[in-house]
Amino acid sequence: MANPNNPTGTYLSKFELIELRKKLRKNILLVVDDAYSEYMINSDYKSGLNLFKNRQNVFILRTFSKIYGLSSLRIGWGYGPKKIIEGLNIIKPPFNVNEVAQKAAIESLKDKKFISRSIKHNIYYAAKLKNFLNNYNISSNDVSANFLLLDFTKCKFKAKHFYKKLKTKGIILRLTENGYNIKNRLRLTIGSRTDSLKFIRVVKSIFNK
Repeated sequence: MANPNNPTGTYLSKFELIELRKKLRKNILLVVDDAYSEYMINSDYKSGLNLFKNRQNVFILRTFSKIYGLSSLRIGWGYGPKKIIEGLNIIKPPFNVNEVAQKAAIESLKDKKFISRSIKHNIYYAAKLKNFLNNYNISSNDVSANFLLLDFTKCKFKAKHFYKKLKTKGIILRLTENGYNIKNRLRLTIGSRTDSLKFIRVVKSIFNK
């Protein structure tokens, strides 16, 4: 279970997640994907790692692809009971994570200032873009992870049309119809200040034509 979820940006509160674990049989392994947990400042949210660190029937996934910006290195990690780790070590392929990726991941953990800046940046620009798009009747989920799921139900343009217009300007969003089977939606990842401001300019030009 991805919490928060991709691509909807929705999440289970700490109480809902605990209740889910209670209602599952003890011999069922609950796997919680915490990929976007660092972005979550919501008071009712708790990461799977914080909730279930000492449980024997929960496994937690984390990644360096999101808040740490190391997506091209394809590195992540997991936390769980010893017997599960031992089982994973038996079936994992050899050399599944290269040395460069491992060293980059270790160094990234030391850069606390970068993480703090990234969280503040994401909160600011996610809210800015959400409010901006509301002016064009493009709604989205509440700010949670580092992306917004854009809903074109009330917009004068369809998601596919908007996607194609953006693409001609060098901006590529994710179509959710393919893969996720969510129609008339686009997923917008929160980028840099330059990228976000360019997106705003391009959207204005599309709607003002």
